[in-house]
Amino acid sequence: IANKEAAFDNTVGEHEFKMWKKNTPFPYDLVIIHVLEWPSLTSQWLPGVTRPEGKDFSIHQCGLGTYIG
Repeated sequence: IANKEAAFDNTVGEHEFKMWKKNTPFPYDLVIIHVLEWPSLTSQWLPGVTRPEGKDFSIHQCGLGTYIG
């Protein structure tokens, strides 16, 4: 039974992710998806923003915290 539940949870998770990914152009201007090697339990935008002169974008940094153990 545990394997069936895990398979169902995985299928539901995949379906929800696909729906989210399909709908991301509506609320977001840009989405970058990157699979991490380890789960990230914490994320935080770091202070400071770089705005290159003459460009129409800005560069932000994000810190991720992981637990491997």
